[in-house]
Amino acid sequence: MHRIHAALLLLGLLLPGLLAPAGAEAHPHVWVQARSEVVLDEARNLVGMRVSWTFDPDYSAFAVLNLDSKRDGVPDPDKLATLARERVAALAETGYFVQAKLNGRPLAFSPPGDARAEYRDGRLTLSFTLAPLASPGAVRTLVVTTSDPDFYVAFGLAPGPEAVRLAGSPACLLKVTHPAKEARIGEQLIPDSEATARPGAAAATGADYTGRVLVACP
Repeated sequence: MHRIHAALLLLGLLLPGLLAPAGAEAHPHVWVQARSEVVLDEARNLVGMRVSWTFDPDYSAFAVLNLDSKRDGVPDPDKLATLARERVAALAETGYFVQAKLNGRPLAFSPPGDARAEYRDGRLTLSFTLAPLASPGAVRTLVVTTSDPDFYVAFGLAPGPEAVRLAGSPACLLKVTHPAKEARIGEQLIPDSEATARPGAAAATGADYTGRVLVACP
């Protein structure tokens, strides 16, 4: 089984019936609005990145099935907490879907210890903090993207100027490049023939829908 496909199964991100032939996998099955905060210390070292993902209504409803013991439409807090821990633990296999380079070198992250989930207005939000696995030194440039190489999950930036923030070092500059295209729920983004005939078609198409965060320090 494909590595990313297996990881999504661990996450519970694929709804029943979506394990279809490759031609039917030519579009995302889950949509995420992402928010993040890059935190630096006074010496411009990267402390971590606070990440928050809000899922589409269909996946949100699926994810909280059987978490509402009172049948009042509100998932039990303890079950939401367990869901958050399990989902974030499984994300380690995918590198948390975050690709980061600090001063031109790939950046690895330690397992988050603050996973939490919230369900509000029919939307599930998963939040956690990514900290560098080892001290990489002061930031000169930090480039971050969030994407699924197989495009089973479409990550978009949340609307508004607060989608990405920079904290802790006012001398550094933050530049957010919004994706060229926006993935809409249910939209067919890759023709079936292309998805089956050309390796890497999903990743190439997904790049058009991926934003980029750049932090530059003097």
